[in-house]
Amino acid sequence: MEDYAYVSMPINEVMDNIEKYVIPENRKIIEYLWDKNILTTQTNNYDNDFSWISLGELSEENNRIFWDIANTVDGDELEVPKFTTYKAISIPILPGTKDTFEDFKPLVDLLKYQDVQKDGYMTIEEFYINYTDCYKIIDNPHNIKEPQYEDYDSISLYSKAYEEYLKLSTSKIKVVDEEKIIKPLEEYLKDYNLLEYYDNEDGKIFYNKRLYDGHMKYKNTKNEYKKIY
Repeated sequence: MEDYAYVSMPINEVMDNIEKYVIPENRKIIEYLWDKNILTTQTNNYDNDFSWISLGELSEENNRIFWDIANTVDGDELEVPKFTTYKAISIPILPGTKDTFEDFKPLVDLLKYQDVQKDGYMTIEEFYINYTDCYKIIDNPHNIKEPQYEDYDSISLYSKAYEEYLKLSTSKIKVVDEEKIIKPLEEYLKDYNLLEYYDNEDGKIFYNKRLYDGHMKYKNTKNEYKKIY
C-alpha cells in the first residue's frame, strides 16, 4: 500500500496530482474544500491515528469563524470532530478505514465560500523576482522586531508571523529592477505558461487554471450580487 508520506508540496502540484499525494479516503473532502477556494497544506497518511487536514489561508470572515470555534475546544481532545489550534480540521477516524467526506463535511460547511487567498496566487512583483532575472539585490530597509509566541492566540498565527519575520530580517532582499524589464509583462507570463492565469484587473497571477477559475467565479458572483442589491 502507498504510504503517501510526502513533504509539503506546492498546492498546484497537489491539485494536478491529487491521486499521488492524498490518500483516497480524504480526496473527496479536500476537493470540496478547494471548491470553496479554501486551500490545504497537509493531510494525514496511513501512519496517523486519526484523520486531519491542515488548511491554508482563510478570508477574514472564515478566519474569525475558525478561531472562534477552535479556541473553545480542548486541544488534546481527539474524540470529536473539531477545528484545532494547529489550523486544521480533525475527526476521530482511523485513516484507511472509511471515506471521510460525510464526517468532515459538517465542519467544512461552517466555513463560507471565499475568494482565493494569497497562498493561491502571486503578485506581479513576486513573479518578476521569482520567475525572471528582472530583479536586483539591495540592502534590506526593514527594521522588523522578532515576534514573541506569547503575543499570539495560536501556533498558526505565531508561525505565520515568524515566517514573515525571517523573510524581512535578512540583510539583503530582492526587488524588481525596472531597467531589466525589456518587454511587456504578458510576454514574460507567456514564457512560463502563466498568461491565461493572470487577472490584470486585480494584478494577481494564479498558479494554475483551477485557482484562476475559482477566483474569477467568486469575483463574478460578487459582482452579480452587487448588481441585484
